[in-house]
Amino acid sequence: MMTIEGLFGAGDAVGGTPHAFSSGSFTEGRLSAKAACRYIDDGKGEGIVVSDRRINELKEKVYKPMEHYKIYRNEVVAGDVNPNYINPRQGLDRLQKLMDEYCGGAGVSYMTNEKLLGIGLKKLKVMEEDLQKLAASDFHELLRAWELMHRHRTAECVTQHTMFRKETRWPGYYYRGDALKLDDENWHVLTVSRRDPDTGEYTMEKAPVYHLVKDGE
Repeated sequence: MMTIEGLFGAGDAVGGTPHAFSSGSFTEGRLSAKAACRYIDDGKGEGIVVSDRRINELKEKVYKPMEHYKIYRNEVVAGDVNPNYINPRQGLDRLQKLMDEYCGGAGVSYMTNEKLLGIGLKKLKVMEEDLQKLAASDFHELLRAWELMHRHRTAECVTQHTMFRKETRWPGYYYRGDALKLDDENWHVLTVSRRDPDTGEYTMEKAPVYHLVKDGE
C-alpha cells in the first residue's frame, strides 16, 4: 500500500530502480493485487461506493484504443502505418528514443542537462496528445496500449525529477552535464512530486533521508 490509504502500487510506482526490471515488477504486481484483495476482505474498503455512471465512464476509457482501431483499421496506407492512429509498438519505440536522447539514456552515455530535459518534456507533452489516438487490434495490444500510457507518465515523472535535482549522484544511472558534482549539502535528500490531474503541472519538494544504519556499522 502506498502512503495514500487504500491505494496499492507496483513496479515504478513504488520507486524506480534499474535493479527491479520486469521480473521484480511482475512479482510486486502479484503482491500488490493480493494485498488489495486482503484489504477489501478485511472490511477496510467498506463505504467506498462507485456509481454505475463512473464504472461505464472507466469502461469506455479502457476500451477506447480497441474502438479507435475498429473505426480506422481499413485506412492503413503501408504495413502498420495509419494516418489516424499509432499502435503500442510504434508508441513504445518513440518513447524509448525520446527518453534515451533527452533524459540520459545509454545512447548518449547517460548524459543529460537542463536544456535537453526541457526539450524532452515538450516532446513528452506532444506524445501525450498523440496517445489519445492509440489503437489496439486485440486484448493483448490493449494491455500493451495501457502499459505504454503508464510508462509515458512514469517517463514524465522521471524527467521532472531529473531536472529538479541539480547534481549528479552515481549510481543514479545518469549524469547531469551541467551539474556533474555530488552535492550532499543540498541534495542528500529524497525528492517528492505531485502532479495536478487537471493542469498536468508538477509540484516538487525535498524530503529528508533517515539512515537506519550508520556508516561503518
